[in-house]
Amino acid sequence: MAVVSQGRTTVHPRRKPVQQSSECGKDDVNSRSLMLMRVKAIIRQEATALERLSERIDDHICMLVDYILASTGIVVVCGIGKSRLVGEKISATLASTGTRSITLDATDALHGDLGRVRAGDVIIVLSNSGETAELMQLVRAVRQLSVKIAAITGRANSSLAQAADFAINIGPIEEACALGLAPTTSTTAMAAIGDAVALVLQERRGFTRRDYARLHPGGTLGLELMRVRDLMWPLDAIPVFRPDTPLSRVLLSMCGASRKSGVAVIVDERPKAVGILIGETVRRSVERGAAPDLNDPVERYMQHPIAPISGHAFVAEAARLFCQQEAELMPVQDEQQRFVGLICREDALKPSWTGDIS
Repeated sequence: MAVVSQGRTTVHPRRKPVQQSSECGKDDVNSRSLMLMRVKAIIRQEATALERLSERIDDHICMLVDYILASTGIVVVCGIGKSRLVGEKISATLASTGTRSITLDATDALHGDLGRVRAGDVIIVLSNSGETAELMQLVRAVRQLSVKIAAITGRANSSLAQAADFAINIGPIEEACALGLAPTTSTTAMAAIGDAVALVLQERRGFTRRDYARLHPGGTLGLELMRVRDLMWPLDAIPVFRPDTPLSRVLLSMCGASRKSGVAVIVDERPKAVGILIGETVRRSVERGAAPDLNDPVERYMQHPIAPISGHAFVAEAARLFCQQEAELMPVQDEQQRFVGLICREDALKPSWTGDIS
């Protein structure tokens, strides 16, 4: 290729495209293959450790569960380093499945946070070595209180295991780390023990899906189990009138209602919803040139509602009823079949509320 610069012509050799050698490509493939083999080996090693743990575990874990069930205190979980992080997960699982629990930083506990602990509490201490200095100092400190101590450790003869009321031995576990140093397999085993304790407690307490939903109101299950009464437009936010009320009065009330929904409900003497006046319907009539007589009784312009639903029903049930009908609003009634509110199609048909609630 020639380039002209100030009357001189400079010739540059044409560059050849760089091609990746086939040997380089093979090396990459081999590298990924070896990497995948190592990943699978790590997972198998941890799975094998859990299988051995399931055979090694004894009834100390059952004694711990029984004591927690009988206790009026809370479960306090603590550890140092990676064990502390596992402890946070264990505590969160306990709390979400019906067992009151908090985490406690061992260092902070020795500088005032020990005040979080009360007589009757259960202290679960996680330490693979069972010799962590801060944890042993914490154990000595809480012994002044009337508490029970449970140790989850890899050494049955460690100082922590000897000091505990319940010693859960995960046994000597080889870490998956190539250096044998990073807590990996051991922390997986601790987490599994925590899951086992939490789930057995959940089952022994008779903790149900509805109990779980109560503690997870922002999750999908909590939304599935939400009641119609929790989502409906309440009675005090909806203009309510008798059938013979002049249309003018109803429209004025709709304009001044706290919930600007453009809706009024017509009830009989029980009171049961017998009609719904929708402002948008009246507006469309005016646009078509069929202006209503404002002195007419509202019953001439109301729409007959679909069958009401109980306020105790699940929102998922309301969603199914809306799917079967073209109505935008559904009256809600109490045990005496009295009108107590409205639920609208848009609120009821949110995807998270249409699941199975068996």
